[in-house]
Amino acid sequence: METLDIHKKSLEIQDIISIYSKESFVCFFADFIRHNPERSQLGFSNKLKSKLKDSIYLIMLRLSSPIDGEEVLLYSEEVDKNLKKVADILLQMVDFYLGDIYSKDFDEIKNERHKRFIHEMAFKDYFQNGVLNYREQELNKVIRLFHPYQDKIKERLGIELRSLIDICQYSEDDYIKKSIRSKSFLSKKEFSKFAKKSLVGTKLNKKFSNEFFHLPEDIQNDFLDFNERPHSCLLFTKENYYEVFEKNDVDIFCNLFSIPIDGDYNNLFYSQPNPLDANPIIKINDFEYLNVFQKQLPTALYNLLYATLTASAKETEQLNLRRGKVILERHTREIFERSFKKSKHLTVFSNYYVNENPEEKDLLIIADGNAFVIECKSSRNREPRRDSNQAFQRIKSDFNDCIQKGYEQCYQVEQLILNCPNISIKSNNLVQDLDTSYINDVFSIVVTSERFGTIQSDLGLLLKKPIEEDLYPWSISIDDLEIFLKTLNLEFNNPTRRFVEFLEYRELLNERLFSRDELDVCAMYLNNPSNFKKICESSDYIVTDPLLQRHFDELYFSKRLKINILGF
Repeated sequence: METLDIHKKSLEIQDIISIYSKESFVCFFADFIRHNPERSQLGFSNKLKSKLKDSIYLIMLRLSSPIDGEEVLLYSEEVDKNLKKVADILLQMVDFYLGDIYSKDFDEIKNERHKRFIHEMAFKDYFQNGVLNYREQELNKVIRLFHPYQDKIKERLGIELRSLIDICQYSEDDYIKKSIRSKSFLSKKEFSKFAKKSLVGTKLNKKFSNEFFHLPEDIQNDFLDFNERPHSCLLFTKENYYEVFEKNDVDIFCNLFSIPIDGDYNNLFYSQPNPLDANPIIKINDFEYLNVFQKQLPTALYNLLYATLTASAKETEQLNLRRGKVILERHTREIFERSFKKSKHLTVFSNYYVNENPEEKDLLIIADGNAFVIECKSSRNREPRRDSNQAFQRIKSDFNDCIQKGYEQCYQVEQLILNCPNISIKSNNLVQDLDTSYINDVFSIVVTSERFGTIQSDLGLLLKKPIEEDLYPWSISIDDLEIFLKTLNLEFNNPTRRFVEFLEYRELLNERLFSRDELDVCAMYLNNPSNFKKICESSDYIVTDPLLQRHFDELYFSKRLKINILGF
């Protein structure tokens, strides 16, 4: 395979973008990240494979350059040409990472194309996906795991957990208010008339200048401000926050989650850890801060608190136990109980034992004659190695520790239910006999704390079954499970029956599905259940449309799909 000098290519990009001032560059791409749906008509945008990850890479690559840059980055045809060059080089680099030399001595999978596909998908899932959850879900993760450690957090960081949560929430609310205010001119009658006369699509016609100066002065000023500084709603000052929070708390928050624009950075490579993941705010000058991507703030807070509270091996062990055994299992049970509350007959066993088997199982739910055998796994999905000789082994190892293990535990219970007329279940120190003749169907479900992307959506890629004819389980991350089951309850009178229908047909997609997000598949069902069933019963290879997830976004932004922030 033809080699590519990644170092040289990275420097080529850096040379192109370093003609622009650092401030204008980071502000331009912060606006692009936050308002990408509105900026999708920009030519270079279509060449970027991951709008978020590519943008934060370019921001840090620009900040790593010693060149000040003289040009102010404002969108124009010339700027678009330069950014298209950047996108083309970036695509070469990512393609090279994925097409690097593959080991010839993998034992378990003989098909080289299969191995290459798994590595490529794992790489893209990890490096090219941003935070896919809703903000409230991310904040609730923080609250669920860390609220018992409030004293330690205050002692080690100097700020209360509640203050950290409140400032994160205020940051988003502040942005929304500023954004609405900055675009208020769009809703004024005078501007609507002007736009009809002066705009053809997104381009100005010759009448623009004459018509513009007939607008009221306040509308002219608002229009010019918005065009010159569309990122202004992403800026804030400490003084703004001092009006709402204690000065010391604001200072600590900004120190924890920001990096200075003039700092000393050395982020040359795409796959390097990006400082903006941990510090998604850039300090522009002594007064202003820029929210590069606010959706990352709760995730950055989660990672900070995890690092803060795992100073010793004992603390790490205790926190990991709480994260999996307590938090994930309890949250999963709550989600299912809430979803199945309309069921006529519902029985729930948690932390149970079957037929004197000494191995504890997580969750068994019997709802209207259907058994759901559920295992919860909080194992980490580690960063894929760029050394392709080691990449597949790490991907396979993480998959086995999480999804494969969960499936095997589910399988034991599933087989007992299917093959034994009666089984004994011990839960909460109570033993109960279960007559399995009343169970119509059994579904194995593996719920994970993290997303595994493509290899989780199509279990045919890596899952090993004892018998080839056995059915595949369903595996989904806890956050996606919450959104899907909430939506089923919103849209259907009998969500349990609909869930069973989904699982019956969803199993058929394994071994012929390309989807980087399970919610894409869920949205296929919600948008058109009849068509979904036809697709599942076909023999076609299925590639899901990521735009289908707008189904959930529309419910969320219309406030029908509600996720309440937990109290503590």
